Amino acid sequence: MNPEFNLLILNPILNTDNYHRISSDYITHSLQTPLYLPVCDASPFVFSCFALSIDGKLCYPDLLSGYSIAGKNNLATEEERYADYWNLMLGRSISDAVIIGRNSLMNECFKYQANIDHDELIHFRKTLNKGKDLLHIIITQDISKLDLKQEIIFQDLDIPVIIYAGKKPEKIYPGFVTRNISEINLNDTKQIVYEQDFLNISLLTNKLFSLGIKTILNESPFLHHILQDQKLLNEAWLNTSGVYIGGNITSLGQSQPPFNSTKHPHYTILSLHHIANNFLYTRYKIGYIK
Repeated sequence: MNPEFNLLILNPILNTDNYHRISSDYITHSLQTPLYLPVCDASPFVFSCFALSIDGKLCYPDLLSGYSIAGKNNLATEEERYADYWNLMLGRSISDAVIIGRNSLMNECFKYQANIDHDELIHFRKTLNKGKDLLHIIITQDISKLDLKQEIIFQDLDIPVIIYAGKKPEKIYPGFVTRNISEINLNDTKQIVYEQDFLNISLLTNKLFSLGIKTILNESPFLHHILQDQKLLNEAWLNTSGVYIGGNITSLGQSQPPFNSTKHPHYTILSLHHIANNFLYTRYKIGYIK
């Protein structure tokens, strides 16, 4: 399926020197606009992509997979529901790496992989000279809570993985090499990387940037908040599904201390699309007040 979006808002900032235009007839036809990506000469472009209910929830209490927000919108058209997934795959297609957390891995029942199962987007990725597989960055304080025997990304030898932890593991994990951040070598497919200053994520992203990892997609709700707290998150691609969930269920930043009135990120719409009447597809630029 090839969704065709209706463009509602396009911010003129995208036509400035701060952005570069990606040439693709397919993307331009789908979005009704070329894709503009920020120029990042000194640090990677880091962005999140999520589907949310209208009250900001990420899943249902009985169905924790993030895909359920679109999949269980029963009034939406098939194209609307698929467009949410397509938008995620578009984000993956432009990225060199993806960040995911331990809880998200568990919620996807050991089957999580940042794949791109769409022929046109696979071809688009090739035109950007991106490799077949994204580097998967798993961020967790406690490696022992990861199930290395069941997760597909750990068992598939071709999928490059970095497990980023706060200390050097006490035991050897077969198939993985262990090193600190300064020693990262992208020729090794499976790595455990540790750093005493855990969750100072700029140490990791800056090292990866020096190795050619220029664009990083975040798919972790927990880290979405932390990346903003450290002023590392450049954009948020947020799709709003016309469902209401309510209650105490997972939402962005739920387990983190809130930002206050004098220190908080500011979201500016870069583009707003829709297909029918049950979804909005929004791209935001994130700004930080010094």
